[in-house]
Amino acid sequence: MIIHRTILKELFLNFIIIVFSLSVILFMEKFVRITRLLMGKGADLNDVLRIFIYLQPSILLLSVPMAILIAIFITYGRMSTDSEMVVLKGCGMSFLGISRAALMLSTVLFLALLFVSLYLLPRGMVSFKKVLYETIIRKASMTFEEEAFSDVFKGNVIYVKEVSLANHFKGIFIYREADQTVKEPMVIVAEQGMISSNPEEGLINLSMHNGFIHTFNKNTSSEIIFSKYDLVLTSGIGTEKTKPDEVKTARLWKGRKKITHWAIELHRRMALPFTCIIFGFLGPALSNRMGKIGRLGGLSLSLAILIFYYLFLIIGESLAKTGKIPAFWGSWAPNLLFGALAALFFYNAYKDKPIKRF
Repeated sequence: MIIHRTILKELFLNFIIIVFSLSVILFMEKFVRITRLLMGKGADLNDVLRIFIYLQPSILLLSVPMAILIAIFITYGRMSTDSEMVVLKGCGMSFLGISRAALMLSTVLFLALLFVSLYLLPRGMVSFKKVLYETIIRKASMTFEEEAFSDVFKGNVIYVKEVSLANHFKGIFIYREADQTVKEPMVIVAEQGMISSNPEEGLINLSMHNGFIHTFNKNTSSEIIFSKYDLVLTSGIGTEKTKPDEVKTARLWKGRKKITHWAIELHRRMALPFTCIIFGFLGPALSNRMGKIGRLGGLSLSLAILIFYYLFLIIGESLAKTGKIPAFWGSWAPNLLFGALAALFFYNAYKDKPIKRF
């Protein structure tokens, strides 16, 4: 029907604009951290574009549910302001028919986002970290600036007084924290050094000449003089530790009972896409009952709902991580709450029963 196609077209255009805007906003926080890591390392445009693309699944998982709700409120709010809702009802169209475009779009987005969440998200995060790590390894020599401290490499603060050539330094000072390989903190001072890297093996070697190593603890300290010393550096990205969002869904399912964070991540991947369905029912129902709220009113109301939803989600996941509630309730409680509200409002709108305004 032409009416359904017209509503769907307007709804889809609003959704595209909003999801693009939200994706840019949500990316800014990640962009700041990426810029800090890549600044001065000579990362080319290809590396930056690959990093941007690999981050999109994690960004879409948040931006798509937000965008569909805002788009519905803006579209149906505009229809209420222009009295199109009244005209459609007067022509005999039911509320279910008026809401069909929103329900169709939200269902399609639910299926698409479910694929992104369960399949693309872990692969995108693994690829993102790999590209970022390889970029730092490959451009390791560009990490250092003259007379500046660098903390890019995990557990090390490195100062270089002079960069004589691309990979050669003079006046090196290093503070290394205690870790699994080094039991005590140490300070390394060397006259000169050279850095080399192997991106395939993920290794960065800083070979230093003519210096000393000073180790210390609460009771004792010692000092060793060397003519040559090789220090293996690792990136602060943490490739040795796999985060829950990097684990494939099948592995999350198998390990959900043993690892709490995996269970939370698994439920989160399924709960967030389902939010599209909930908002697909809630948006038209509330727009129908709020009267002539217009685009601005629809935007304000949708933002308020999103703030409450994600606030409940953050609180629920935090309680689940501390073991106070099961992982299922941590991720699904906001969906159950807003799903019940969506069912109530939609039922009243379908029956065309007036409800108390707020």
